[in-house]
Amino acid sequence: MMLDDVTKRLEALGFALPAPPRPLGAYRAVVEAGPMLHVSMQGPLKDGRFAYTGLLGRDLNVDEGRKAAELSVVNALAQVHAHLGGFDRIKQIVRLEGHIACTDDFFSHPPVLDGASELLAAVFGERAGHVRSVVGVRNLPGNVPVAVTLTAELVPARA
Repeated sequence: MMLDDVTKRLEALGFALPAPPRPLGAYRAVVEAGPMLHVSMQGPLKDGRFAYTGLLGRDLNVDEGRKAAELSVVNALAQVHAHLGGFDRIKQIVRLEGHIACTDDFFSHPPVLDGASELLAAVFGERAGHVRSVVGVRNLPGNVPVAVTLTAELVPARA
């Protein structure tokens, strides 16, 4: 099977697409609704385990948070790839939402989520232009420090 450009760019940056993580509850990991694809929250899972845990500002610094954000968006891309069979139908990444588990005095949320945004830009180029929201939270499932959701606009499927 020939690798698509997005997968090649991910690999060039040192990321292999993992098997898509299974949902942690009673929901679907991906929903395609009309021309939009919505990916449920994904965390920094690697080899079946959370690679990063704890709070930003106490257990992890900004650089570690950025790496957790990168890994989280790689897992979101694994969901996209599994659902679509590749990335050719991605017209544009529309929205990235990040939740940052942090201490009350941590205020560097944007640089942490930049890890995910910059990775999307590196692999999707012009198709990565997106809006985003980032919020600080007290905790996240599995004690992960970062979790992201992703929304993409799709090119219509050929019949």
